[in-house]
Amino acid sequence: MTRTIRSGASIRTKLITLSPRLRRFSNILSGDREGAQALMRAACLKILDGASSFPEGTAFDLWAFSELHAQWLEQLRSHLNPLSQGQADSSLFEVAGDTHCTQIADILAKLPPQQRSAVLLIYGEGFTYDEAGRVLDTTPQNVIARVSRALASFVEQADWLESAAASRTRVEHMDLINRQAS
Repeated sequence: MTRTIRSGASIRTKLITLSPRLRRFSNILSGDREGAQALMRAACLKILDGASSFPEGTAFDLWAFSELHAQWLEQLRSHLNPLSQGQADSSLFEVAGDTHCTQIADILAKLPPQQRSAVLLIYGEGFTYDEAGRVLDTTPQNVIARVSRALASFVEQADWLESAAASRTRVEHMDLINRQAS
């Protein structure tokens, strides 16, 4: 994974640089624009307030993603700002003008947030399964299982794939590769 944040930069500068990626993760977790904005604000405040607890030697993006996820869980538990736990607004994930991307966005929106977040961290952010597990506070095996279930959903729902049987075989092969990689 490409780390784009200079090690000598201030926490504020690092956070500003990372904010588009954190916003995308916030969208994936919350599933709606309003909830994503509230989550992003709360997480940024938490990150800035907790800057002194930033563990030296840790990648800032990994720590910030973990803090955002922890804030999301905290909000879910407190019910102060209820966030979507079901289907998400697919417009959050769409790329204009691409039919396949629209279908992918629709499928992604139907996934549970745990699977959406695992897919984004692995395929969108390029985190390893171990890093994604640290962000999501779970084991790499659990991340692999979430990604595998998400891929299976894509295969079942994507009508533009050549054949369901061939696609299922590819997903099973990818699942095997994922398990070996961790």
